[in-house]
Amino acid sequence: MTRLVVFDVDSTLLALESLDFAVELALKDAGDGDERARELADITARGMAGELDFRRSLEARIALARLTREQVNAASKALRGQATPGIEDLLEKLRARGRDVYAVSGGFSDLVEPALMDLGFSPGEIRANRFVYEDDVVTGFDTANPLSRNGGKAHVVSTLKTLTGREVAIMVGDGITDYEAFANGAADAFIGFGGVVVRDAVKSRAPVFADTVTELSRQLLG
Repeated sequence: MTRLVVFDVDSTLLALESLDFAVELALKDAGDGDERARELADITARGMAGELDFRRSLEARIALARLTREQVNAASKALRGQATPGIEDLLEKLRARGRDVYAVSGGFSDLVEPALMDLGFSPGEIRANRFVYEDDVVTGFDTANPLSRNGGKAHVVSTLKTLTGREVAIMVGDGITDYEAFANGAADAFIGFGGVVVRDAVKSRAPVFADTVTELSRQLLG
């Protein structure tokens, strides 16, 4: 049976939340940096737990961040090397077995693409949101992108399944938006991942849950 494996990025392929990381990096010398970083982390957690509409979460996080293009570029470089320990080996083994492997993120390609390419993903194997800039300041995101709303990952996984012609799509991730891809019928299976952070709303719903990359590897490789 041919398989497509779709990985979430933040707190799954990468051992952190990329937008939160970018903001913390940008605000480390700002007077209100710690307060804004804490507020951002709270919004992220609520969004990943399904307590806040995902698009509203993105809008609030962008408004709070007020990132510049220079800060985005600096963060994208700093994110390289932030892969979840053990995940690169798992990806290599999946590819060696002929699996199609994609990265699908509610985060932003402007931040995560270099790190994902280090993990062997080509640009065509990455789906993510994109920032909108005005005068080199991030003012929003492309709202036409399905990944900017709840249910968007289901749409993307369904499209990827058609594109690759794979019989089975497996979604792997830590957030409620990852679970939605399975609950909405696009992914045939879902593995909740808690190797970076455990979201109780996901763990309680996931038919399979992996607390470590070792367990995730066992589930995916047999």
